[in-house]
Amino acid sequence: MSNGMFQLKVYSGRGLEVEATVSEVAVPSEGGELGFLENHCDYVGLLSTGLVQYTASGGNSPKLCIVSGGICTFSNNVLTLLADTVDLPESLDLSPLDQDVGLLEAELESLSLFDPEWELLSQKVARINAIKSLAQ
Repeated sequence: MSNGMFQLKVYSGRGLEVEATVSEVAVPSEGGELGFLENHCDYVGLLSTGLVQYTASGGNSPKLCIVSGGICTFSNNVLTLLADTVDLPESLDLSPLDQDVGLLEAELESLSLFDPEWELLSQKVARINAIKSLAQ
């Protein structure tokens, strides 16, 4: 790669979801949002639930997808995301989301932070909110 470009590959259990030559990528991580450009140092870390934003070769506007958990690696100008789930804009069904997030938030309020279910429900709410923001 040259001219500020590198490879992005996003995988889920279904296989390769996104493959693109990109100039920049923003990724949700356990420690906050990470940004990647060409020649980034080698990196391995955990993905969190949220939006992946990337600018593809020849494109002016950023493209988006949603990941939920997984691993992120960068090496030799290849950024690889191995996500638990990947949602692409063209495959989203937004109709049940408002009702779902309302039910999940009500259930979250009834739980303690120390309840084992709290983290799972919190991730589900974050995923729905990411999907809703992608649709706007």
